[in-house]
Amino acid sequence: MTPSVLSTLARTMRESGVPHALLGCAELSPVAVNLAFDRILREHRIKSGLRLLHDYTDVVAALKACAAQGTHHDITLPQTELRLEVRPVLDDASNILAVQCIITTTALQLPAKNGGLEASFRRAMEQLPLNAWMCSPEGEIFWINETSNLFSHAEKVIVDPDNSYWIGKIHPDDLPEGNRKVATAMAGGPIVPFRYRVKDTQGRYHWHVSHYGPVHDGQGDILHWVGTGTNIQPLIDEQQALSAQVNELQARLQYDKNLLWEANSLLAKTQKMELVSNLAAGVAHDLNNLLFIMGLNADLLYKNLQDAHLRESANNVRANIKKAARLASQLMGFSGRKPQSVRAVNPRELLDELRDLLVKAVGAEVSFSIHLDDEVDAVLVDKMYLENSLINLAINARDAVKGNGSIKLSVCNQRLTREGRESDYVVFRMHDDGEGIPEDIQKRIFEPFFTTKATNKGTGLGLPMVKMFVESSGGMVDVQSMVGVGTTMSLYLPKSSQTVVNVIDRAEAPRIFANQSLLIIDDDIGVRNALANTLLDVGFKSITTAFNSEYAMQFLQGGLQVDLIISDIKMPGRMSISLFMEQLKLMAVQTPVIFVTGYSEDVLIEQGLVDGKYPVLFKPFTLNELLAKIQEIVAATTQKLTPSA
Repeated sequence: MTPSVLSTLARTMRESGVPHALLGCAELSPVAVNLAFDRILREHRIKSGLRLLHDYTDVVAALKACAAQGTHHDITLPQTELRLEVRPVLDDASNILAVQCIITTTALQLPAKNGGLEASFRRAMEQLPLNAWMCSPEGEIFWINETSNLFSHAEKVIVDPDNSYWIGKIHPDDLPEGNRKVATAMAGGPIVPFRYRVKDTQGRYHWHVSHYGPVHDGQGDILHWVGTGTNIQPLIDEQQALSAQVNELQARLQYDKNLLWEANSLLAKTQKMELVSNLAAGVAHDLNNLLFIMGLNADLLYKNLQDAHLRESANNVRANIKKAARLASQLMGFSGRKPQSVRAVNPRELLDELRDLLVKAVGAEVSFSIHLDDEVDAVLVDKMYLENSLINLAINARDAVKGNGSIKLSVCNQRLTREGRESDYVVFRMHDDGEGIPEDIQKRIFEPFFTTKATNKGTGLGLPMVKMFVESSGGMVDVQSMVGVGTTMSLYLPKSSQTVVNVIDRAEAPRIFANQSLLIIDDDIGVRNALANTLLDVGFKSITTAFNSEYAMQFLQGGLQVDLIISDIKMPGRMSISLFMEQLKLMAVQTPVIFVTGYSEDVLIEQGLVDGKYPVLFKPFTLNELLAKIQEIVAATTQKLTPSA
């Protein structure tokens, strides 16, 4: 027995008509007393003046012996018609939980309509809300209450001469264990509760727990065994529901942990990318300034040299400066900045210039070809970024064919529907007949730092930079690959509505820029001097330089008049470039301004130049590009100032 069963017994006896009490072992004070027992105690006290459980020596001795030793006692009180049965209440380990005391008396006559004590007790047992049973000391079950019959068969009485029908109602997996424990208890072993499943009238199994014990006669011999089976299926269902909830919460917790791990991983990668990005942006800025100075001086040197061999050497310097500029633009692209000098680019002219470099990139053993449709539109991109992207795709294609295969670059116009809107694109397709890309790797080729190349053979940054450039240009990248067949990388770039600007011929520069004056604002003395010397050489009349916006404003407020201002964007000093432009507006100075910077397009937003009305050149640009931009600005200003006829 367990304390919970003791409570159940107490509740059951309180509803019984048999005088019944449970006494605590320590002080033998009542733990539970039913109405019938209490009535006898009161009547006896009234008649005799004695307390039934305290004033009789035999009763007190029997109660103490039962509480201490678990012995059974039957006591007939002299000169009364009362008979007390004292029995211990034991748990599963044979520990004494309480002493139960039942009073029987011939003087206590129950109403005839109840059929006597035995009939009432039998009715109580039959209707007990438990599956109750009794068996002989040999283990033969001879009685099962109506509750058990109703649960299993929906009938009060089952005709079963052999008393064996219950065997078919217990789950076959549980029957051996139940039999073993009951047999062990009957052989003198411990009485251990056990669980088993019982089939109901609909064929569903319900978990039960069985408690059982022997019933002794007055001499302590076992008359029979009695047991109960309590339906605990509702508790099992609740336990399973709680377990399912726990599993769901654990799954959610694991999911949240996975999300947290992914977020932390992404944060670490983002922080690393941001650190390297800032470093790359700073290096690219300084490199752009240096290349810009070298480029202008190389252009100036090339222009003024008369010796053919020296001109060729100067031209080689210019070509290598351009290659170095591509490296700087790659750094800027890796930094996550937007493309820089966006303008209309003719694909045919671009590939004419880039052909030799592409051929060298793929190698002599690779069959390389370029095909352009007869009609190919211009694209609105940063030219150098596009060149870098095509070179990157060519190198990847070379690696895919392992230096011995065929690569084809094709360019065509294509109309494409994206996000429900049709747009015109120019498509650059780099196709190779190499080994192809497995599907699982295709999903990762645009991840920063992911590469399948050997150590020191690739950084995993090429394709991410290509994708970043194309998408920031308003296009998209498409990859089609099949293992063993080859790969096609397609860059969809938006068609340009702008006119391709042809670079100015140097021979025309002195005539166009004669009598023009300039104000150059830049904190880098090398940039200022290179610009001033170069532009003076191509025909400008006068050039004034200033190292920041405040210094330049003092010149202008002092009466300096110029035809054009060329200014850096980020410079030291208290006057930002946006404040400088606002001051020019207040002074009614309408001099056109060209901005030059070694940073990316993001610096325009940082400095408040978001309206896009000011032309910008991103270093390193060539002398020809600078002259073309000045020509464009001077022509637009002249047209604006010329009165219409």
